[in-house]
Amino acid sequence: MQKIFTFILLLLFISCSSTERNKPVFYDPPGSTDTRDKEIRYQIRKTYTFSEEGIAFSNEFSGARLNDVTKLSQNHFLLTFEPENAPVNNSAWFSFQVWSEKATEIELTLQYRDGKHRYVPKLSSDGKNWQPISTQFFRKDSSNGTAKLKLYIGPQKLWVSAQELIPSQDMVKWIENLSQFEYVTNRKIGESVNGRGIIALKIMENPNTDRHILIVGRQHPPEITGAIALMAFVERLTESDSLCENFRRKYSVSAIPLLNPDGVDEGHWRHNAHGIDLNRDWMNFHQKETQIARDYFLEQTKSGIEKVYFSLDFHSTQHDVFYTLDAEHPTQPPLLTEKWLEELQRRLAEGEYDIQPFALESPVSKTWFYNTFQCPSVTYEFGDENDREFIRRKARISAEVLMELLLDY
Repeated sequence: MQKIFTFILLLLFISCSSTERNKPVFYDPPGSTDTRDKEIRYQIRKTYTFSEEGIAFSNEFSGARLNDVTKLSQNHFLLTFEPENAPVNNSAWFSFQVWSEKATEIELTLQYRDGKHRYVPKLSSDGKNWQPISTQFFRKDSSNGTAKLKLYIGPQKLWVSAQELIPSQDMVKWIENLSQFEYVTNRKIGESVNGRGIIALKIMENPNTDRHILIVGRQHPPEITGAIALMAFVERLTESDSLCENFRRKYSVSAIPLLNPDGVDEGHWRHNAHGIDLNRDWMNFHQKETQIARDYFLEQTKSGIEKVYFSLDFHSTQHDVFYTLDAEHPTQPPLLTEKWLEELQRRLAEGEYDIQPFALESPVSKTWFYNTFQCPSVTYEFGDENDREFIRRKARISAEVLMELLLDY
């Protein structure tokens, strides 16, 4: 009887400890840290044609999201967007094409199920070059979460999207282009739930180095500004100046630029193909993608025997934020994050940074990186509507400052 009682107490202790280390972030919807598979709703890929007006809408491309179109009146249409499942973070993604037989002006009302309008629409005539819609043609209604657009369209397809499109095939091309450098390699480290390749990028000139930098990105599909920043940051590490060359002789960089290719290509608001927020699965590792990331980073560091000096996870939110570690959690090297942020702020001459230290209760990548390697770990968030050239500049300078600091260790 005593043994049974002791066993029950042990189970309760383990359960409580696990719960304490598996708390949602303050803005999370209910159930976000239960990362067992959930059902999702796939959108029906189709072209919605309105013959009388000669107008059509389509979601038949990678990254699209459009769940329904109905006609409200002459040249006025209601577009409905749904997440892959709910509850879900309000990253209400939309992306569609629209065109007409002849030049005409249309009005669109955008409505959302399980969410509300968030992003300033971006427009493109080729799916590659984008501009935000003029404010005179866009109005957001905060009272009911909808938005209204006025568009001038014609026979050429117009892309309308929450953010620029960077589908998985474009990320793969970017990785392959970087791999033309002899010190950059890439390899497929696994497949997503739906069989899309997950590609790792490695930057290194000294095969004998035992010093590591770890980077992950695109866990959340709509977070395009984080993706833009990640690419600019990594590109800076590959350049040919003396700073980069000295850094690459001393450190190895292991990056997974796109961890959620299914979510990206299916136009998901947040989750993978099993309906899970991957950045809440870094404790339980129920999901295929996080298992692949964990195993890759452990492989690169010989199961943590070799030292990790810094880790970064790139994301987006309404404004720039640095989610860091509480001061009570010492890192090796010590105070590197603080030095990095101080120098970055000085060089960019920005206002006071929004730096939010977190405890180790949430099952996010930052927590796992620290618990596994005791390294400085930062979730680097970029604002949704930040100027894109400034994002690239900030990311490049972030890389420069980090390289300079790390060369002193």
